[in-house]
Amino acid sequence: MEVDVRKLQNGITVIMENIEGVNTVSLGYFVKVGSKYEKPIEEGVSHFIEHMLFKGTTNRTSKDISEEIDNEGGMINAYTTKETTVYYVQLLADSLYKGIDILSDMFINSTFTEENLDKERNVIIEEIRMYEDIPEEVAHEENAKFAINGPQGKSILGTEMSLKNINRDIMVNYFDETYNPESIVISLAGKIDKEKAFEKLNNTIGNFKRNYSKREISREFTLNSGENIIKKEEANQVHLCFNTLGVSSKDKNRYSLSMISNVLGGNMSSRLFQKVREEKGLAYSIYSYNSSGEEGGLFTIYAGTTKNDYKEVLNIIKKEIEDIKNNGITEYELQKAKNQFLSMITFGLESTKGRMNRIASSYMMYGEVKPIEETIKEIEGVTIEDIKRTAEIVFDEKYFSQTIVGDI
Repeated sequence: MEVDVRKLQNGITVIMENIEGVNTVSLGYFVKVGSKYEKPIEEGVSHFIEHMLFKGTTNRTSKDISEEIDNEGGMINAYTTKETTVYYVQLLADSLYKGIDILSDMFINSTFTEENLDKERNVIIEEIRMYEDIPEEVAHEENAKFAINGPQGKSILGTEMSLKNINRDIMVNYFDETYNPESIVISLAGKIDKEKAFEKLNNTIGNFKRNYSKREISREFTLNSGENIIKKEEANQVHLCFNTLGVSSKDKNRYSLSMISNVLGGNMSSRLFQKVREEKGLAYSIYSYNSSGEEGGLFTIYAGTTKNDYKEVLNIIKKEIEDIKNNGITEYELQKAKNQFLSMITFGLESTKGRMNRIASSYMMYGEVKPIEETIKEIEGVTIEDIKRTAEIVFDEKYFSQTIVGDI
């Protein structure tokens, strides 16, 4: 499908992909801002703003925003990462302009009232407490803070203390500094009339104010080594995260490492799942992932086990890492990993939301929408030698660290 990239009158980038044979549309407003942009006094404000944009505008109450979308049979949602905040709607094609009206209104006319600020602060504090009651979530959160030196290690939610310190002035100043046309990408995929959609966007979000102030952020990214133990006497399990060097989102080895991750802990037939769970019964959950940002990445293997077994699980993890570092993987494992990635791409192409996310993410990362054929070619081009070379780089003991949460 042909992807159309244009600029609104205020400089916001719009990416549109018309898809034949569907009657739905996904619309996303992607903002290049997340927790890594926050100063210490602002920790959690990116996610806080995401919540506040749903709390009412000069034209709509919070209930109006959700009710108008519900009345169209659609869905509205948002999420915040360490680098991006995304607001999106999924609608029947005939309701697209209603979605543009509402998202644009949220960006241009949100009120950020003190009353709503206090209410939503309490909601997010409860969200933090909810995650604190889930040891697996605690393990991942504390692991990133321990393993990464730099803004990529920050919590997206912030802390109870930091949220209590965020007042309206801090929030509005942060919003004004970071939500500007240069940092916003709008993505549409589905059944759309490109000319009418672009005109509607120009007449709404195209009036969003220009702000040329640039926020300076730290680009530091180094990894700690060692062990971080968080004692939780009430926990029935031991939750462990074993880390080593990952790769950045643009690194030439990103597909190689993704395939190594797939072979190690990416699915039920992966090496660690088979050896730790199926053969030895030492864990219910075990998996691996690469957390990648612009500055660098952290590769993590997680397992939920017992205080009697966690050391054996760690030994198995280290042995498998060492084996891939020394011997690589088999041709069969490589092709299986490729098949998994190619099928995920195909699944994504069959939903308007998947296409909306793909074209926006590509543009925000590379400054252009890479053809899907190019991505497929890069995946298919990964060789056994690429895997071995990448493993030798990332599986270096000087990068090893681990976070352990439980009664040990």
